[in-house]
Amino acid sequence: MTTWRRLWRDERGELTALGVLLIYTVLALGAIVGLVALRNQIVQELGDLAVALRNLDQSFSVVIGGTTYEYDDDETGSLLDEPNEPPAGIDLGVPPADTNDNPGEDGGP
Repeated sequence: MTTWRRLWRDERGELTALGVLLIYTVLALGAIVGLVALRNQIVQELGDLAVALRNLDQSFSVVIGGTTYEYDDDETGSLLDEPNEPPAGIDLGVPPADTNDNPGEDGGP
């Protein structure tokens, strides 16, 4: 009977609620950071795909019986990704910065 009492009162290996909460918090924060990085890379790849599709050259030239038929598609613009900027052709919905140097003096109430 004393063996059972010793086993019942033994606290080695016991998980406290605080320890479990700490582990779940670290896992949740890591998952959030990982999902944000995944989202950013997916948006970047979709922007690169849009730029590649926009820059496809559909021009061609065909010679039939000594006559040359040409089609030149010069309507495509150049979309390049600038460093430290969002992907070209994608609007992230960021509002423009407030350029009012004197807040409160815009004539409003």
